[in-house]
Amino acid sequence: MTELTGTSERAAGLGGYRSLADEINATDCHVLLEAAAKYYFQISQKHGDTREYFSSPEGEMIKVDETSVRYIPLYRDDDSGKMLVLVCSKTGESVVAVYLNGTWWSVDDILKSSDPSKEGLIQVQTFWERIALFVLNCLVCGFSEANGHEACFFPHASKELAKIYWCHGEAVGFYTYKNKGNLCNPGTSECYQLPVLDTVFVRKNWRRCGLGSKMLQDYSLVFSRESVLGISSPISPAMYTVCHKFLTCNPKDQDRFWEVEAPGYWSQRLNIWLKIQLGEAPAVRTTQKSSTDRVGEHDKRVSISAIKHPSVPDDKDPDESSDDSDGSVSLGNHRKRKSVKENVEEIPTKYMKAT
Repeated sequence: MTELTGTSERAAGLGGYRSLADEINATDCHVLLEAAAKYYFQISQKHGDTREYFSSPEGEMIKVDETSVRYIPLYRDDDSGKMLVLVCSKTGESVVAVYLNGTWWSVDDILKSSDPSKEGLIQVQTFWERIALFVLNCLVCGFSEANGHEACFFPHASKELAKIYWCHGEAVGFYTYKNKGNLCNPGTSECYQLPVLDTVFVRKNWRRCGLGSKMLQDYSLVFSRESVLGISSPISPAMYTVCHKFLTCNPKDQDRFWEVEAPGYWSQRLNIWLKIQLGEAPAVRTTQKSSTDRVGEHDKRVSISAIKHPSVPDDKDPDESSDDSDGSVSLGNHRKRKSVKENVEEIPTKYMKAT
């Protein structure tokens, strides 16, 4: 039996922690993706005749064969790049590792950096940061946002504008946005009439720490010269709570933030502060929970079933039962839900709303 030890244990054995960024710093992204494709082909040809096992962070031994790996898109607009992930079928096909640079990396290890400058909100630019965004968006968010409903986000576009929030070298959240003038959809000539905040997510262990408000503050500062800013409709109850907190502390922005439908003409805008004051927004939470509820245990295994089986989103919002007012939030254009019959390689275009 060949045991593929978890990355944290390997790093410790080498006398110090080495992050994924350290590993792939000098490696071309196409080389990494091609290596994963070749390894996936090798696994599929063995038909279960393998002695390779992955030791998860929890100490569980998972056999690496065609029944435990999934080949899923890294970007929703580029079929040439796919990620090879390892799942544990015993726990509902939850992801435990991703194959990169010739080895399996646990989900948490992918989100760690040894770069001390990785602190606060940083624009996604490098290939490794794209991978971190993919893991946060499709793997971590797909599990953490489920709340029993298994909601998730589809992969972002290859050139999605995004910022990741780093805390002590660990990726703990992100937000994505559209610039004014960006095309709403490749199949249309319509462009966004204003900047639009599209998706926001904060991991469970860092919720109720004000990160959602900090992301709104950053978004406001990035577009400080714009008189109006959009947030993609529909806005979840949890996001409305974050908006209420932020706008209460920043009165100057109360006239700037609008809930918008793409492309964001005036007839497609509703002022967020006005909706809150008129009681027309989803219930805004103003009470605080016990301090013992502030930090949740983050499960290192994340659900992949929704990525494999997308379908038309319904009106049920995964944040309706969330108690984390500054926690994970999903915004309208990007959220999708699962069916039970679609294949990951065949995500239907009709299910993709304009973003």
